[in-house]
Amino acid sequence: MALARLLQPEDVAVLDYEAHPEASDLVLHGSSTLSTGSRWRDFHLEIHHQPAHDTGEHLHKMHILTMVTSSTPINQAIDGQSQQCTSGHNNAFILPAGALHRCDWRRDIEFMFVGFDPQVFAEIGQEVTNPDRIELIPHFATLEDPLLQGILLTLKQEIETEGLNTQLFVDQLKTTLVMHLVRNYGARKIQVATYHDGLPSYKLSQAIDYIEAHLDRNLELADLAQQTGISPFYFSRLFKQSLGITPHQYVIRQRVERARQLIQRGELGLAEIALECGFANQGHLNRHFKRLTGVTPKEIARTYKKGKNV
Repeated sequence: MALARLLQPEDVAVLDYEAHPEASDLVLHGSSTLSTGSRWRDFHLEIHHQPAHDTGEHLHKMHILTMVTSSTPINQAIDGQSQQCTSGHNNAFILPAGALHRCDWRRDIEFMFVGFDPQVFAEIGQEVTNPDRIELIPHFATLEDPLLQGILLTLKQEIETEGLNTQLFVDQLKTTLVMHLVRNYGARKIQVATYHDGLPSYKLSQAIDYIEAHLDRNLELADLAQQTGISPFYFSRLFKQSLGITPHQYVIRQRVERARQLIQRGELGLAEIALECGFANQGHLNRHFKRLTGVTPKEIARTYKKGKNV
């Protein structure tokens, strides 16, 4: 670890998003346009549109991945190394926790960043070689990585969509993103264990039973993985090997099926059914129901009602 990461001079801002979700205000000209605040555990995301600015020296207590979503030239210094970056659209940079950083730009800039509690990387490390040696390499704002870009833009869509129960989907994106960072931007090459047979049948049954019993809740990947005694990352991979779809996709399908059954009974309104099945609202139900069945819940309800009246 560089000496700069061990020293914390009094004039260097220390950004701790877990203790202060608005910590970026210490080094930026204005507040974020959107932020997760304390909504996502061990994980922080912000979207910014900032005028020309110099951040001054600072460091983060989280590992930070930033994507510049505008074509804005920037000057960066990371742990004493400087570089002028003609940042292209959606270029990214990586700041390990504790890395001393300074950045300035001379015209408006748009960017987003995600911060990860280092403990998240330690948890992923339980499944890889030398888990105690996981360390990210700093990278300036020149990274062009389609997978990073795709995941970050998807996360941006999630934070812009208010009120949807998307924790399981976000968890899957987070674990995929962390493993991608560890495998491709770590200081040491790691070996990831591979499995080919999916989850043992009894573990798969445990996970499915838990999902069925908690469909009306905002399920988290960690909760599902805990039922099988393996890490969230490997649970997600093995679940997909077993059923051919991700845990999030399976949950959505089961919610739609339960909604169809409740519609058929005709005892509840569609808004009540949406909440009963774990959807955030009726619009959320409508979107997934139409996508998976080809018809809307109202069309299904009319069909069953007409059949009863015949």
